[in-house]
Amino acid sequence: MVKLARILTSSPHPTGPILTAQIPTSSLQCAKLLSLADGSHAYVILTSIAHNASQFLSLGSSALTRANSLIETVTSPACPPEIQKKLLIFERDVTHLLSPLDGRTEVNKFLCIGMNYVDHCTEQNVPVPTVPLVFSKFGSCVVGPYEGIPHYGPRNDEGDVVATSHAAVTATLDPEPIVTSKLDYEVELGIVIGQTVPRFTSKEDASKYIGGYTVIHDVSARDLQLEANGGQWLLGKCGDGYAPMGPVLVTLDEFMGGNHGNDDDRFAGAGDLHIECRLTPKNGEAMVVQSSSTKNLVFSTPEIVSYLSKFMTLHPGDVIATGTPPGVGCFRKPDPLWLKDGDVVECEIEGIGMIRNEVVNCVEEGSFVPTKVDDSKPNAVEVVPSVVGPPSSLEAQEGLQQRRLKNTVCVVTGAARGLGYGIALRLALEGAKMIAVIDVNQEEIDHAVSQLETEVRQLLEGGNASDGAIFCGFACDVTNTEQVADTVRHIATISPTQRIDILVQSAGVVGQTSLLTHQVEPSNFDFVMNVNVKGIFNGCQAVLPYMLQQNYGRIINIASIAGKEGNAGMLAYSTSKAAVIGLTKTIGKEYALNGITCNAIAPAVVRTKMVADMPEEQVKYMTDKIPMKRCGKVEEIAALVAFVASEDAAFTTGFCFDATGGRSVY
Repeated sequence: MVKLARILTSSPHPTGPILTAQIPTSSLQCAKLLSLADGSHAYVILTSIAHNASQFLSLGSSALTRANSLIETVTSPACPPEIQKKLLIFERDVTHLLSPLDGRTEVNKFLCIGMNYVDHCTEQNVPVPTVPLVFSKFGSCVVGPYEGIPHYGPRNDEGDVVATSHAAVTATLDPEPIVTSKLDYEVELGIVIGQTVPRFTSKEDASKYIGGYTVIHDVSARDLQLEANGGQWLLGKCGDGYAPMGPVLVTLDEFMGGNHGNDDDRFAGAGDLHIECRLTPKNGEAMVVQSSSTKNLVFSTPEIVSYLSKFMTLHPGDVIATGTPPGVGCFRKPDPLWLKDGDVVECEIEGIGMIRNEVVNCVEEGSFVPTKVDDSKPNAVEVVPSVVGPPSSLEAQEGLQQRRLKNTVCVVTGAARGLGYGIALRLALEGAKMIAVIDVNQEEIDHAVSQLETEVRQLLEGGNASDGAIFCGFACDVTNTEQVADTVRHIATISPTQRIDILVQSAGVVGQTSLLTHQVEPSNFDFVMNVNVKGIFNGCQAVLPYMLQQNYGRIINIASIAGKEGNAGMLAYSTSKAAVIGLTKTIGKEYALNGITCNAIAPAVVRTKMVADMPEEQVKYMTDKIPMKRCGKVEEIAALVAFVASEDAAFTTGFCFDATGGRSVY
């Protein structure tokens, strides 16, 4: 379980708000740390895993595993003080706790469900709905858990807010700063989507796409919603500041089999959470105005996600407010209860926490908590890069490992082991910002990501460790065209720069060996060609649209000397690698005017697990042809990849680089 929190600190972070995991100070196992703690919470920095909550959720179980490992490390008494100092933030250094999702850059869809509590329907004496009632808010409604709710109410000569029939009917016809005189409260459980939800997802499968839950205060201007011009639902629900959110986003595992649910719970862990809203009038006493349980939901959280998927694709960071229990102001008897300036509303849900927002008459321009927003990053899945051409700070430099790939987003296939793993490590040491590790087995991928993070930390210790790459791992069958396209699209969406700069394709298979052509099984030939050729084609076709948009890209395909000379007894493998070289030369020519280079590297035999699994006589046959009489090293090939990917090789495209120990003669 991770409680994701977005914070600002007294020492501003260069990238703006910091993604953290909120932890209780009681979890600190070091006496010295406990003595430094000055509040009930501390915060563990998660920016080595993801830059924001939606990106974190989209990484799935691997992000959770890495975050929990990081939390365990930082809170351990054995953790070195310098690591704790770098990764742990105490409450005294937190200046603002922001909404866990940034409304402008992370929330693409903000959907709401009306009439979704049985007791709320009873309160209104209306039938319980048979299908969800859906409306929407905007991401711009989102504010932090402790920010002000703007009122803009009409006032009398003494400056007091007064009720009118529906104050905003004339709001667009005169310059008066009047919006509503009937501001209302609604506490709601918020679903945050963690993984892209396919269309027509069943309710049985919907839970796997829920990233977690948060608290939402669905503020409503009832005169606009229910009275003005026959009912202006959009205006009544979508005002700036009409969706306080937080204080944290709690990942779903806390509720599914955690402290509040079980794995087969049809409510996805939200089957019986206490939900409450308290109102403290200005100069008055606090009172509970809403109190219920999510067991009274008409439609469960998986049912809601399933229903919405009939009409639209939901993406990581999308928010769904699941409805409010009875007790809202507009239905109170004998008189409605409207919010006034100075009132304080507290919304709390079991297992998540409480948000506390004061009603203020107006919010002056710029008075909201300052969050650093990059307006060039769209929320839509169709990504338009913020920078055209090479990533910022990427330039040709002399020397070994001089961070020649700084700020790049890289994709490496076949990277869970062997050559691909070594390439991913080298790209990180060259300054890559994010490296997506692609292979077929998620467990092996997660292990590789963890090992890569450890190696980079060790190798960069005392250097640029704080700027280490973000590693993320994805299981993907490179022969599946749609799966490859979806994976690349997902990587582009979550990447910190909204780009894909470098693709290195090292996924491959050898197939059957030590066979003459008439002995080769056609099915094995097809299998090798499918992985080694179609897989390369799929990867190129998936990344090229992104590279064309940004007018920059580097594609490096791992071929083989067997593709140039042919190895006896390896018909399928040699044929496939020859095809890779031809494909590479074609793409290099086609996109030469678009800032995109495509090159191949043709190693001789390299000592990897794949080679280790080959018959010894086959390996000897290959090394006997090498003047150096040895296998190549993974590090040697990775170094060549880093060069080809850098600006040092910008004038070379459609070329096949050899790494053969002297074997190649052309």
